[in-house]
Amino acid sequence: MKKTKLNTAVVILAAVMTALSFTNLFNFKINGEPLKLAGISVIVGIIAYFTTRKTNDDKNEGLDIKKFPGGLKNKTVILLFLLIIITNVTCFVIAKLWLPAYVEHILARAGDFLDFGNVLKLILELVVFALGEEIAWRAFFQKQTSKIMPFVPSLILTSVLFALGHFSFGTPVVVFYDLLFVFIDSLIYGIIFRKTDNAWLSFAAHFLANLLSTVLFCSI
Repeated sequence: MKKTKLNTAVVILAAVMTALSFTNLFNFKINGEPLKLAGISVIVGIIAYFTTRKTNDDKNEGLDIKKFPGGLKNKTVILLFLLIIITNVTCFVIAKLWLPAYVEHILARAGDFLDFGNVLKLILELVVFALGEEIAWRAFFQKQTSKIMPFVPSLILTSVLFALGHFSFGTPVVVFYDLLFVFIDSLIYGIIFRKTDNAWLSFAAHFLANLLSTVLFCSI
């Protein structure tokens, strides 16, 4: 009975995360200011991970810091880290050459959450946001959905919702370009998590991607 209740909680919490991810598509406002409800999905996911991890074989499953060094010895993981660097540099170069409006779009979107005027605070924010998203979307959502469906559909579903959570209104081509690379990055994070069963490693890749993008876009 106890396990049944936990399984029900997993489904409900995953459904709430899904619903919240779609809210960015609607221009909800309070006093004229956009209401960013999609970000709450990360909080829900973090709570979900820690309250439902009894459904895992190991309570630290998906988030075992002791396995972090071993994961870095995996050649596939190293190649995926390099791929993250390549995709983010490619995204920047293409935008710089042919889609300059994307630079303004991404800085405006990130500016809602990040303090670009304080380097130490900015790095801390990048750490917190990346780790929170990996616990929510990989250690909880992807981990749990992959138990009820094949890995590839689970990976795609997680990445679509993750990308929607980063949606921000703008020129259609710019918005599509933005979400495309968020989706691609999410696929890589998800594969790293699958290979290692460790959100600390997908977090490291996520933080690397965010830090690299921040440096590149702020250098303009």
